[in-house]
Amino acid sequence: MAQPIVRTHPVTGRKVLYCNPGYAVRVEGLGEAESDELLEMLFRHQAQQKYFHAHQWREGDVLMWDDIATTHNAVADYGADEPRFMYRVQVLAKS
Repeated sequence: MAQPIVRTHPVTGRKVLYCNPGYAVRVEGLGEAESDELLEMLFRHQAQQKYFHAHQWREGDVLMWDDIATTHNAVADYGADEPRFMYRVQVLAKS
């Protein structure tokens, strides 16, 4: 299903990049080579260290992020004897 590469955040009104290497495979309307080149440039842009946060978990931590404007990746860096619980909460954005 085609999605826009840039979206407008419904609360802040700011433009957000809406593509990542896990899902975006082609830019509609571009040839394969041009699409690949554009996506690779966007993925490199997102992967800059200045945009990264690697959380070092401690007991009692709570982490929240804006799923509209964040590319995130969970790292399974814990053992079977270290259970983690996750509750997903979605807040309706009204503008």
